[in-house]
Amino acid sequence: MRVALKNILILILTLSIMSCGFQLRGDLDNSFNSIQIDGGSLGFTKALKKKYRRSGIEIKNSYADKYIEITKDEFSKRILSLSSTGKVREYQLNYHISYRIKNLSGKWGSEIRIKSRREYSYDDQNIVAKEEEEINLIKEMKEQIIRTMTSQISAVR
Repeated sequence: MRVALKNILILILTLSIMSCGFQLRGDLDNSFNSIQIDGGSLGFTKALKKKYRRSGIEIKNSYADKYIEITKDEFSKRILSLSSTGKVREYQLNYHISYRIKNLSGKWGSEIRIKSRREYSYDDQNIVAKEEEEINLIKEMKEQIIRTMTSQISAVR
């Protein structure tokens, strides 16, 4: 009796997960086989190319199915708040990417802008931990922008 109830519970949980639309993030759904990426910072373009290589898209230097030009790749950090003694309490991290895509007729499309922003508290008693937190936040921001870019690039015909 317990085994039957356990199996029914597993079936109900499986059906509820399937019905809510949950889906693991898989490979990129691309309608092209090769891409050329120009511009941007070395670290960002390297991560973007790695994402496409993992999906089986060939990275070319010329004559690709899609041409991407990163026109702006800018990171900034600013102070959000100070303590009463004048020490930094919070920082804001901003990452801005602008890029454009060349269509099949050889004309550049309009510029697409993506922005990512994170805020974090700072404590000069834990400098190493806060530096690690900042590095992780920047990495997450890049990953978020790359996910957005790849889905936008796939949607453009």
